[in-house]
Order: sequence, then structure tokens, then C-alpha cells
Amino acid sequence: MSSQDVFIRNSSGLTRQISALDALMYSAMNPGLLFSAVYLMWAPFLYPGANMPLAVLAVVQMFPIAGLYWLFSVAMPRSGGEYVYVSRIIHPAIGLMVSFVLSLTALSWLGILQDWWMKWALSDGFKALGIVYNSASLTSMGDFFGGAWVRTIIGTLSLVFVGWGFMKGAKWMMKLSYVTIGFCVLGLVVFAIAMTHGRQEFITNWNAWSSLKYDDVMKLATEGGYSLKFTFMATLMAGSTYVMMNTLGSTFSSNMAGEIRGVQKTQLLALFGSLVIQMVLWYAFYKMMYVAWGPQWTNALTYLFNSGNSAYPFQGEPMPTLLIAFMAKSPILVILMAVAFFMGTFGSAAGLGFGPTRNIFAWSFDRILPVKFTEINRRWRSPLWVVWISIFVGWLFMIADIWAPSLVANIAYTITAWFAAWIFLGIAGMIFPYRRKEMFENCPPLVKSRFLGIPVVSILGFLTTLISLFVLVYMLIPYFNGSLSSTVWVMTIAFLVIPIMIYYISKAVQSTSGVSFEKQFGELPPE
Repeated sequence: MSSQDVFIRNSSGLTRQISALDALMYSAMNPGLLFSAVYLMWAPFLYPGANMPLAVLAVVQMFPIAGLYWLFSVAMPRSGGEYVYVSRIIHPAIGLMVSFVLSLTALSWLGILQDWWMKWALSDGFKALGIVYNSASLTSMGDFFGGAWVRTIIGTLSLVFVGWGFMKGAKWMMKLSYVTIGFCVLGLVVFAIAMTHGRQEFITNWNAWSSLKYDDVMKLATEGGYSLKFTFMATLMAGSTYVMMNTLGSTFSSNMAGEIRGVQKTQLLALFGSLVIQMVLWYAFYKMMYVAWGPQWTNALTYLFNSGNSAYPFQGEPMPTLLIAFMAKSPILVILMAVAFFMGTFGSAAGLGFGPTRNIFAWSFDRILPVKFTEINRRWRSPLWVVWISIFVGWLFMIADIWAPSLVANIAYTITAWFAAWIFLGIAGMIFPYRRKEMFENCPPLVKSRFLGIPVVSILGFLTTLISLFVLVYMLIPYFNGSLSSTVWVMTIAFLVIPIMIYYISKAVQSTSGVSFEKQFGELPPE
């Protein structure tokens, strides 16, 4: 039987144009190398006693998962990532569920991150300048750009621009990756320069501006029952959730494996190198923030913000793009920090949105979605239907973040849904050599490697399942102590159930047209 008898055509239409360095930059850009600043607002509050620089070490748990992705992408070097692996090993409905969860999670970030840069780069940038110059007009300008309608309009235009970039294909995305990484490094350099002014200057400037004095921040936090003592378990749980969560996108080179040259070496560099880059830069940024402001003071301020303490001096979050104004009183550093955060966030949003376009393309290639979505525009060399569907989904999440923020509060649903999906990815790794023995035996030698007689892919699958279960358990703690609302589980269940419904509806529709819907899941899709 020829592949044309099974699949809609003999070729995907995508070309292998991504180099090893391209894949590394793309995978490193996606997690957001400056987002350590964001999670400093939530993680110490949800896990009191967390030491955020040390929490970065929890990312080591991602290495077995990266190893599983590496072996899978070498075994099945096709675009679609988890969808291809799980649908061919366990069941297509489960494969769609895993891929749908990760894709929708990433597309939610495509939209939410537009709001992030508008709030914490554009709006906070003007507010920080207002602090530097003691200018009410600059502060008002920051409030203007923080308005819901203004963010809606600017964010919509930004997403249209992202869609235009997606149409230009993988090469555009790779170029953006290099630019984004450069600005993230600039942000760290700018913060390091501001930090050289010393903590005492920060305290002096803070006390001159705020009615809440520096020493009173820690006093109020402890009076509210917040622990300022660092503990190992709090650090581990904060790192295993709010640091590991930001590895989302580091595996997306596997979703574009059909467009990558030299898959085995390229994926090794991209999957593991991106984690190392994130750990180094996040540790450096967390360490600098603790040194600049004081570790216990920093955690205490996040508690006052999240607990709604009336003494908290800002209307919004205590972001470094705002607090840098007290560090050096330098408009140049304020502007550069805001620009760096903007570019780091914009690039991450685009990268996280780009990976799912390849997943949706793969679903359509297997007829789960209309085959119309697999059409490749000859001019742009990109699946235009998929591009604009992805942009629209991202736009919906942006609107939710602007107008109904409680739905996406603390973006905790992305952790629970994502790691729940990875449980099934881990199971696929465990059973691959046994359930699909013929396919496994035809894989390159790397994939068939064994340790103590056990296939390495099965060992990595077991570790992936175990780590994912641990993360879900960690997420139960802030839920049961009342720090997280039930929204997190409603969103998670919806993410898991909807794709199962889509699969069986598609199967029923295809059966009426006489198409053997499940034939293609017995073999890999064509390149």
C-alpha cells in the first residue's frame, strides 16, 4: 500500500530549512528568559519560604523529559511532535488530547503575553519614568496604556503583526529568535548595571517615594502570617511548578522536526541547550534581584501584593521594570529595561504560538481537522489557515486576560493541564519498544539503546510520568490551602475533554464518507 492510499498526499509540503543553531535559539527563546521577574510575584506567595535562585535547580527534572523528546524526534522526525508519537503508540484520540493540551496552552500564552508586555513594559515603563522624574503626567501616561481598551487595540494589532510573521514561515521565526535572545541578554546587563548602585540607594529612594517604608514591608508580611524563612520543600515546589512551567516551548523544536536538518544532532543541542541557557539566565536574574532589594524583603513585597494588603504602594504588580526606577534613578536604564522586557516577551509569545501551528497542521494531515488546513501557500510556504486560526485563539486568551483576568489568574491551569498531558507522553515512552516493536526495531541505533537491558526510551518515559505526577501533586497544595481557585481545575478538565470529543466527532464524520479513518495511524506521515 502506498502512502498516498493512506494520507491525503505524498508530501507534507514543509521543507527542512532549520539549522542546529536556529533550533537552539528558537527553543531557548520560547520559555521567556526574562520571565523570572514575573514568577517572582507568584511563586514565593504560593510557596512561602521559596528561595527563587535555588528554585531554578528544579529544572534539572526536565532533562529526562528532554531526553524522551530527543529519542522520539529521532524515531519519528515529523512535524507534530507529541501528537505523532502518542497517536502512533497509544491511540490517536490520546495523541490528539496530549497535543491539544500543549497546543492550546501555548496558544493561550501567545495571547496572554501580549498583555504582559503592554502592562509590564509599556505601562510600567512610563510609570517608572514618572518615579524617576517625579512626574504625574508620565505616571498618567502609564495608566493610559494600562487601560483595558487601549491594551485591546494595541494587542490586536500586535497579534496581526505576529500572524504576518507566521505567514513568512520558519525562517522569519528563526531570525526573530536571535533578536529576542539578544534583547534578553541586554535586559540582564541593564539590571546588573542598575544593581551596582547598591541596596542602600534603593532603600533611600524607596523610602523617599513610598509611605510604606522599606523595613515595614517585612514587618507587615510577618504580621500577616507569612514566613520569611527559606525552606527546601518550598523551594523545590516553587521550582517544580513556577520555574519548570516556564520551560514550555523548550521542546517545540520537536514539533517542527519535519523542517529541521540533521535531526539527531540538532535536537540534542536544542532540547538540552535551551534548558541550560534558561537555568543560567534565570539564576543570574533571581540572584541579582535578591541582592539588589534583599531576598526576604522581595518575597515579603510579593506577599503584600498578592494578599491585597492596603499598605502595598502600587496599583499593579511589583515588576523589575517598575522597581528599577528606585535602583538608579536613570531614565536610560528604565527605558532599556522596558524595551528588553518588551522584546523578550513579544518574541516568546510568537515562538510559543508558532509551534502549535505545526501540530494543527499534523492533525489536519490525519483528517482529524479539515484537510483544507494543510494547504501550503506557494508564496509564503506556510499553512495560512492554520496560522490565522492560531492567531484567533491567541486573541481570545488575550481578551480573557484583559477583560476577565480571573479566568487565567496565575496561569496555574497551564501547569496542571500540561503535566497531566505529559503523563501520557511518558506512558508512550515506556511502552514504545513493546507495543510498536517493529517500528522500534527500525529506528536509528540511538533510539534502540539500552541500559541494564532496559530500553532507554522506556526509562525516560517512566521518569517523565513520575515527574509529571509530582508536579500535579505540588499544584494541589496551594489549591487546598485556598491560594488557588477552582478555575484551575475547570480549565484543566476542559483542555483534556474537548480533544477527545473532537476526535470521535471527526471519526464519525469521516466514516460517512467511506474513509478508513484509522489506517494512517499505523505508520508515520510522509515528509
